[in-house]
Amino acid sequence: MQEGFGSRAKEEEVVSRVGSRPPRCEHKCRGCAPCSPTQVPTVQFGPQYANYEPEGWKCQCGSVFYNP
Repeated sequence: MQEGFGSRAKEEEVVSRVGSRPPRCEHKCRGCAPCSPTQVPTVQFGPQYANYEPEGWKCQCGSVFYNP
């Protein structure tokens, strides 16, 4: 069976994606709405580099952040 061009292109798109995807924040903000994914700086342990600031995802509602 031969693969079509569309399935091959989709496979390459998935492989070339860099970084993480936002979490699904449904039911994560304890009833607060709207609950939306937001990138936030992460806590660094070990050596710190001036030009490297890792980020992670949290669910946010108003000014409060929740773990996804």
